[in-house]
Amino acid sequence: MSLEAMLALLAAIGIVTFLYRYAMIGLFAKRSLPAWLHALCRHIAPASFAALTASELFVHGGEVVLALAAPKPWAALVAALVAWRTGNVLATIGAGMAALYLFKNLF
Repeated sequence: MSLEAMLALLAAIGIVTFLYRYAMIGLFAKRSLPAWLHALCRHIAPASFAALTASELFVHGGEVVLALAAPKPWAALVAALVAWRTGNVLATIGAGMAALYLFKNLF
């Protein structure tokens, strides 16, 4: 593929992506969502974060591995408990990082 064709393809993909996202924002910017859809939208970020976190914690080499000797799930459990008890993001991140460091040295 030539350089010009590659640049044209990248520009076309960028334009299509921009138009797709702008169309969604433009369509819903001045309209209010129904209550049921607004309630569902509140769960998008936590569900996305959970999916990303679960894949990082339990998928190794393309396979699901539930190993008790792995430090990441234990550190995530500590972070989840701190988040549940405190509701503080910085405390959760700090506890999770400290627990990961500790469990990496123990395991």
